[in-house]
Amino acid sequence: MKKDKRKKGYLTIENVAFLLKDIKRAYPLLFAFIVVQCIFSVIGPVLGIYFPKAAVELAGQKAGLREIIVRLGGLGACMAFAMALSNMASQGKYIMLNDMRTYYYKKLFVTSLHCDYAQIESVEGQRKFTRAATAADSGDASGVMVMCEALISTFVNVAGFLICSAIISRLSVIAIMLLTTLSLVNYFAVRYAQGYEYRQEDELAGIRNKLSYVEWTAKDVAIGKDIRLYGMKGWFLRLRDDILNTYAALRTKVENRYFMVGGVNAATLLIRDGIAYAYLIGSVVQGAITVGDFVLYFGAVTGFSDFVGKIIKSVNDLHEANLHMNDIRTFLDIESENEPKNPERVPQGESIEIDFEHVTFSYDKQAEPVLKDFSLHIGREEKIALVGVNGAGKTTVVKLLCGFYRPDEGRILINGTDVREYQRQDLLTLFSAVFQDIFIPPFTVAENVSMRLEEETDMDRVICCLQEAGLYEQICEYPDGIHSPMTKAVEDGIVLSGGQQQKLLMARALYKEAPVLILDEPTAALDAVAESETYENFHLCAKHKSAVYISHRLASTRFCDKIVFLKDGRIAEQGTHEELLALGKEYAKMYEIQSQYYQEQKGGDLHG
Repeated sequence: MKKDKRKKGYLTIENVAFLLKDIKRAYPLLFAFIVVQCIFSVIGPVLGIYFPKAAVELAGQKAGLREIIVRLGGLGACMAFAMALSNMASQGKYIMLNDMRTYYYKKLFVTSLHCDYAQIESVEGQRKFTRAATAADSGDASGVMVMCEALISTFVNVAGFLICSAIISRLSVIAIMLLTTLSLVNYFAVRYAQGYEYRQEDELAGIRNKLSYVEWTAKDVAIGKDIRLYGMKGWFLRLRDDILNTYAALRTKVENRYFMVGGVNAATLLIRDGIAYAYLIGSVVQGAITVGDFVLYFGAVTGFSDFVGKIIKSVNDLHEANLHMNDIRTFLDIESENEPKNPERVPQGESIEIDFEHVTFSYDKQAEPVLKDFSLHIGREEKIALVGVNGAGKTTVVKLLCGFYRPDEGRILINGTDVREYQRQDLLTLFSAVFQDIFIPPFTVAENVSMRLEEETDMDRVICCLQEAGLYEQICEYPDGIHSPMTKAVEDGIVLSGGQQQKLLMARALYKEAPVLILDEPTAALDAVAESETYENFHLCAKHKSAVYISHRLASTRFCDKIVFLKDGRIAEQGTHEELLALGKEYAKMYEIQSQYYQEQKGGDLHG
């Protein structure tokens, strides 16, 4: 079982180990480049501290040209070699670090596809994904890039700090303590600003979600007519400006903290270096150290200040990167509900019987349940309709049946077995569903029917399903037939009408050959007559399957064996169409109201 880090997050050392482990596994050469850069990035600056001392001493000794060339040339060659290897490793790792960003973004994407639907559908789940995606895919500012660079910088500068400390300690231990104390002031000042920025991330992620939604909606070709017809351009621009202004105001508060940190850093730098240089100059004047030693100590103090400043920056960068890595791992750590240890086998080649037994369910555990003590029996090959006003719980029944959510109370049985005893992927094989949001990706007709790549698709079966759905002849009118791409956005493909889309979805459901067919108001955008005809076509195709139809238009589902009228999460009435009309209760009243607005295309009494 994974360690629960949702509240406090992982420690920096844990995330560093996690990142290095993934780097070593995914890109071993990147790991080697990191090691090379760490080692040779230390050697160059340290040699740079001793180079001026050697030059001054050689000049004071009036050394010969050969000795100067050998000593200074040797030091210079070593410095150049170290810098060359460091730069080579730095440049070489950059491209692979970008690949690591892609590596994590892919892991996030795969997690979003396979985690429990309840996790990704919730507002909290969407916020987690936005934060994780931003942390992984923000270019050089992404958590992966910053952590890796900060890790290298921390190692290099800590090593340099220790070497400079060893040099300065020969002069004064108190000087080291003073320099370090003043440097710590800078460190905690930066940590304060970073902590404040991180605490705003939830609000910033929410604002980014709103901005993304507005911008993508404005660019959606499907609503382009509405934008022009109703003069919505100005409204969209004002809405976008309001969101951007809110974002800018929050970012300004964050940047103000960093501005104050800059002032603190400037003051401590002036005090720290001023005291150190004054002490060195006084030591030379008093003859306590030689000119060569002065140059060495001067370089060590300068290096010390530089290393300490970089340590503070790199440690704070590590802290910031750790926060972003926590965002990534928080989403990657999303745990699906435990699968059964000894799962039952789902029914194969047999009809399905479904029972909801006293099911209670709520999306928000603090809110009123959507379903309350809900019990329903669906017989083998029975066709039922779930009807009722919006919000009655119809779609929730489908989500529970498919295993997208689990009941808070009660249980759901398939052929007498609790659905919790099946593996989720096995459970999903039992259902073919057509939901309200029509999903037609920009693939070929054949791929849209099979939902597989063409090389994995049974073309004869595709043709058979299209024929049964009544769409094959229209598809044959296009030059490429079932191989035609279904988009005009990226290439010259085809776009189906609303009714044709329903037939395509019908063919898709038939291709899967699942024993249970579900239609969750996929015809909401069609008129009443077209919807009724579509449902009847689905009914004909269902044949020996169990079927669950959802509609708010009561006339569309008169053919069903049983109609279940839901109200406030409970079954208010159930029976055949004729039985419910005879009862004269809520179903009959709603039916009478709806019948005033439309008549069946074939004419006649709607009661017939």
